[in-house]
Amino acid sequence: MNVSKLPPEVLGDIFHWNVTLNNDFGGLEEGSHNFLLVCRHWFEVASSTPEVWSFWGNTPKDWARWCHRSGTAPLDLVLNVKGGGDFFGAALFRVLQDHANGNTIRRIHLKATNPDLLRSLISSLTTTSKELQLSSVESFIFRNGGNELVDVSDFFTHHCYPRLQRLELFTCKISSWDLITSRVTALTTLDLALFSLQPIPTISQLLSILTSNPTLQKVSLSVGAAPDDGSRNPPPRVSLCHLKEFKLDGYPQDIFWLLDRLEFPRHMDNLDITLYGCTVEDVSQIIGPYLRDYLQHCGRSPGGLGLSRSSQRNVELEVGDAGGIDFSVPAPARVTVFMKISIEFNQTLFDGRMVEMTLDLIAHVPREEIVYFRVCGKPPAMEEVSARLPNLRGLHFERTPISATFPKANIDGDGEIFRCLQYIYLDRAVVGGDGWRPLITFLLWRARSGRLLHSLVIAGSYRTLPNISQGAVREFRLIR
Repeated sequence: MNVSKLPPEVLGDIFHWNVTLNNDFGGLEEGSHNFLLVCRHWFEVASSTPEVWSFWGNTPKDWARWCHRSGTAPLDLVLNVKGGGDFFGAALFRVLQDHANGNTIRRIHLKATNPDLLRSLISSLTTTSKELQLSSVESFIFRNGGNELVDVSDFFTHHCYPRLQRLELFTCKISSWDLITSRVTALTTLDLALFSLQPIPTISQLLSILTSNPTLQKVSLSVGAAPDDGSRNPPPRVSLCHLKEFKLDGYPQDIFWLLDRLEFPRHMDNLDITLYGCTVEDVSQIIGPYLRDYLQHCGRSPGGLGLSRSSQRNVELEVGDAGGIDFSVPAPARVTVFMKISIEFNQTLFDGRMVEMTLDLIAHVPREEIVYFRVCGKPPAMEEVSARLPNLRGLHFERTPISATFPKANIDGDGEIFRCLQYIYLDRAVVGGDGWRPLITFLLWRARSGRLLHSLVIAGSYRTLPNISQGAVREFRLIR
């Protein structure tokens, strides 16, 4: 069909997709409105298609250029600026006020480092009519990159949002979180993380928010508040039947007190917990037992573990389903992680204490089910790992010292070490003074004991390469 014969509604739809918001804070492509210059017919079709003007771009310059063409189509209001000199004129604020009064805003995504600019925008979008419901708003993302808090209380005081599905607030304050509970009831995504500059909602207020939005699928919260009355009397449990992803950060006692009040659906996709100021006792008394209880509740038998040690104060444990341990598959695809616990200790732990703690954490995972183990950084003693995870078939070491991975002491004695092992993947291994000798000795020992390794993959750039003799492993690959 000749493009000049396209029906106006089809041509208008094409124009609309050329100027559509493509991510949370994306802007207009250069030359995005060049179709206006092709011919008079195209100009008239575009001018009479309200959807073409539902997105103004994400800069003050774009807003000033296109805001006066906006029509009745729901508006995607997006701002993404840095610096302190971005202000708007009174005429633009009147246009914003008209859209707020006319209930024609679909998305409000504001991101800026200038708190005064954000305050003025929020003020222009806040009407004085207490009866008004901004029923068209489906997404509200507010990211204040400045050091001053921006008060968004009035925005929730004067409006209800019965269709709001996504709410993300960063570095702002709300005078009463009860307003969120009563005015937002259809959320699927809630992100109240990074509220470190102010007290976040109390735990009971958080529970009220979760209760009033039974459709929630993704939640991210910073937790740092005890119950309102300072006691630990448990309120009623909250069922999050639709939840798929839940991310929490805060101190252990507050995090796990909140988790005890929640009922998760079986086979939730992801539980991500970041803990600050932990002690070793927290691992054995709080974190480990919850890890065990959670796995029992969700009815999943994890097949893969990931352990990362970035320092003597930080440990990360990943638990997931091992869909396969084929080492031709990139590492992130080998295990589908459904629970991650990141721990930051309140003090530096000497190496032996750190090893003891990590082994205690692993002990709370159903060990017979684990077939894949990934280690980043210095690992605990591998003979201990073998004893705790006896059915391992795949080992993945990332930035791990060869001497700690395959120490000689592990090889000369117990013949039961890694008796089921078939695959080893070394990614950017740290080769010390002994070179590759610990690895080669380990492979030859396995071959002599009748447990020939199926596959060895070494990835990275090295000054020297291992001399893997024939018969030490069935398949050897080097990836540079």
